[in-house]
Amino acid sequence: MTVEPALAAARAASARRDWRAAREAYRTVGEALPTEDLAALATACWWLGEVDDYAGTSAELHRRLLADGQVVPAALVAFELGYTETVRGRREVGAGWTARARRLFEQVPEAPERGFLRVVDAEAAIAAGDPDAAARLAGEALALGEDHGVPTLVALGRLVDGVAAVHLGRVEQGLRSVDEAMLPVQAGEVDPEWVGLIYCTTIGLCHDLFDPPRAERWTTLTERWAEGHAPAVLFSGICRVHRVELRVMHGQWSVAEEEALRSVEDLTPLDVEVAAEAHYNLGELHRLRGELDAAETAYRRAHELGRDPLPGLALVSLGRGRAQVAASVLDAALATQTTPLARAPLLAARAEVALARTGPREAAPFLQELESVARAHASPGWAAEARRWRGAVLLGEGRAAEAVRELREASRRWQAMDAPYRVCCVRLDLARAYETLGDHDTARREREHASEVLRRLGAPTPGRPAADLAGLTPREVEVVATVAQGRSNREASRALHISESTVARHLANVYLKTGVTSRTAAVAWAREHGLV
Repeated sequence: MTVEPALAAARAASARRDWRAAREAYRTVGEALPTEDLAALATACWWLGEVDDYAGTSAELHRRLLADGQVVPAALVAFELGYTETVRGRREVGAGWTARARRLFEQVPEAPERGFLRVVDAEAAIAAGDPDAAARLAGEALALGEDHGVPTLVALGRLVDGVAAVHLGRVEQGLRSVDEAMLPVQAGEVDPEWVGLIYCTTIGLCHDLFDPPRAERWTTLTERWAEGHAPAVLFSGICRVHRVELRVMHGQWSVAEEEALRSVEDLTPLDVEVAAEAHYNLGELHRLRGELDAAETAYRRAHELGRDPLPGLALVSLGRGRAQVAASVLDAALATQTTPLARAPLLAARAEVALARTGPREAAPFLQELESVARAHASPGWAAEARRWRGAVLLGEGRAAEAVRELREASRRWQAMDAPYRVCCVRLDLARAYETLGDHDTARREREHASEVLRRLGAPTPGRPAADLAGLTPREVEVVATVAQGRSNREASRALHISESTVARHLANVYLKTGVTSRTAAVAWAREHGLV
């Protein structure tokens, strides 16, 4: 095929968004591609998920635009390339391209495209826990878009402004802004390359709010959009990761595992942040199944890719009976994390650890703050979880009748969100509450129903020691782990705030359950099972 027919075929394929055909036809032309067709080739590579080819083509496009004196288009290409390189984990390269974009835009201060930098800076401010700065930057981007008639910038500015408002506790106002940002999207006025980002940012906000019904709706909408823009490799993968999280909650664990593994493979070269989230979701799935070694591996891989492994990794420690370790890790995280929505999962986990470790008094302050976050941000998920832990605290205080009211409400809310595992956790607490009240028949029904659902899910009963820990209770595991660190019974009693006689009693139980006959053998057993 000669140059002109190949160009005609490539342009026709681009017009109908047949990216594979466009890429092949453009490559037939080779280095003779006109500048506008080079841009189309870069677009095709981006949609196909061929990021290396996209980066190389965009770099050449940037060079040509600069040579032709087209400063604003060159700056915009540099900005988009910087964003892409940053997302896929090449932060230094991304920072270099973004710095170049800033320098070029400074030469053309009237260019509305400067607003894209404001959007990125606003996103960074939200991630850094400064929603006030984010709101100011988003407002500047929105004004530039409105003043110059750039619908894509209007949508992005309004979206990020809404996200900032939510993080400032103005949830209703923020969600209205997010909904309004979708109007130009739905009208087809926004550049397709940015539509996927807008959808995914909206889903991410639902995740931050722990609002599963809203996340379900937006994930479905984004999936439909991605199907209409196939292959849309990156955005289809991001949708899959969000769907995994929902599947885990809905008890669709086998499918969730398959999709998480596929996401890890597909997305690592494209978007390390989303790939890290896929690893974290895989860790959650393993943890709920009681597969603690596999869970820890997945959480640590998420951490390597830049995702905070908490609270999951701390809850693995709790599952192994190392409540003190879990508490220390979570306390350190809470000491540095100031963003309320980011604190919420840490607070829920810390309340759980406190109840397993010393009881309701230690759990109270964490629960109170979680309840405050849930109210301030109108979070369905955190409100339900707070009711669950409030019921558990009341039960621990001997106030079983009040606990039943809280736990029933928590169960109702989780059932409405189709969260079978969480419902089972609540029903097991309800069983304990009814036993305390003397209603043994209701307690048995609650326990039997929860146990049957957990069996179908392939999950151990929450609070039950893992099989490889010989049936030790969490406190027994904690005692043997502390002793295995070389501490005497007296030192262990001080570290765990229990008496020496209690330490000795727990160690006697450890000997009996594990089949060892000496302190040295118990220490060896603890090391073998990863407790120290």
